[in-house]
Amino acid sequence: MPEITSDHPEVQAMAEEAVESASESEITLSPEIYAEVLERAIAELTKNNKDRFPGAPEKGGWVVDNYPLSVDHWTALSEKGLLPDTVVCLQNTEKNGAFLLHRLYLANKDEINAKILKRLREEALKEKEEEEEEREIQEILKLEEEEKSLEAAEEKVTLPEFPEDGFPDVPEMKVVKRKIDLFMHDWQTVESAISDSPLVQVAVLEIAEQSPENLLDQIVLAMEKPFKYHGWVLSAEDLDEEAEDLAAELEAEEENEAEE
Repeated sequence: MPEITSDHPEVQAMAEEAVESASESEITLSPEIYAEVLERAIAELTKNNKDRFPGAPEKGGWVVDNYPLSVDHWTALSEKGLLPDTVVCLQNTEKNGAFLLHRLYLANKDEINAKILKRLREEALKEKEEEEEEREIQEILKLEEEEKSLEAAEEKVTLPEFPEDGFPDVPEMKVVKRKIDLFMHDWQTVESAISDSPLVQVAVLEIAEQSPENLLDQIVLAMEKPFKYHGWVLSAEDLDEEAEDLAAELEAEEENEAEE
């Protein structure tokens, strides 16, 4: 039985797969560590909070970006009294998330394109080898001929075409799609936990065709909404209740006057 070394193709393939899988996994610290670090950061911020502008409150004035989406992490914040006033979730549901996929492709364009080209080259070389086997070519190709074959295969390999505002729908994008699916799953779980905190409001915003400035304006509106006056249309029941309260107040005043 031949000895299998680290140079064996199958061993190298398994090693590459393990490295790729590890690179896709995100390292998330424990809820306790997150809460403790955030608590210290907010405490440090609070020292100079009043100096932000005249009349600035001591508490508040902070934003946490990309906090882990897990019920345990949210609970850790709640236990330390660090719940935010507003939780903002940016998501893309229009056109099956094409806008977000396009942006994520552009953000990782070099890495994704390199993987696409690598796969296409390997497929081209494999196809060429199969064609050579079918022709029953028995002679061993010289190194120079192999290099020429490789160069010829590389020349034919090009990236797939896709719309300017789209993304290549290729296997290499599956990793990105999985991350989006995981985010949406985690968000739905955490959103239900957030709803148990009555003082925290949730703003879910669609990012498709939105500029960062527009999204910021929408977030500010959502944050200011609880502090704005809202008119109330009195119903017949409200009027009856108000009349009863007024009558009770008059009766109480008359009793007080009688006692005096």
